[in-house]
Amino acid sequence: MQTLAVVPPVSAQALAAFRGASQSIIERVVARSLARTDEVVQHGDVAERLITSGIRFTTQMLDAAMAVGEVALLEDQLAWAMDRLPHDGVAPEHILNRLRFYAEAVQELLPAEHAAEVLPFVNWMIARHGEMTQHGDAGAGQE
Repeated sequence: MQTLAVVPPVSAQALAAFRGASQSIIERVVARSLARTDEVVQHGDVAERLITSGIRFTTQMLDAAMAVGEVALLEDQLAWAMDRLPHDGVAPEHILNRLRFYAEAVQELLPAEHAAEVLPFVNWMIARHGEMTQHGDAGAGQE
């Protein structure tokens, strides 16, 4: 597993920029996720609401982790997602795609200097997702 201490804390300015762009980030990630119809068809008419709820929760967890400089909060959230979401028809690949869309949205919507501080948290989640799926330890993130 990646060392939890490798993600540097974000500045107050980067956190404020992230918070200011959060709704736009959520909307962009949801739109890109919904465009992958093969990943959302099973959710029917509630797909947008479900994805929005999940991305909003991810945003809240990222905000909290960045505010306190504690990536372990993301470990717990990702472990939960990897364990729970497949029961709702969300495959690990779908989670990964949404995290990648999240990283893209951060790059597109935040000033470069702030995105450079926020992206390590999102990229940590992407890398940890890969470790969890490679080793089959989804849901075993508690170490």
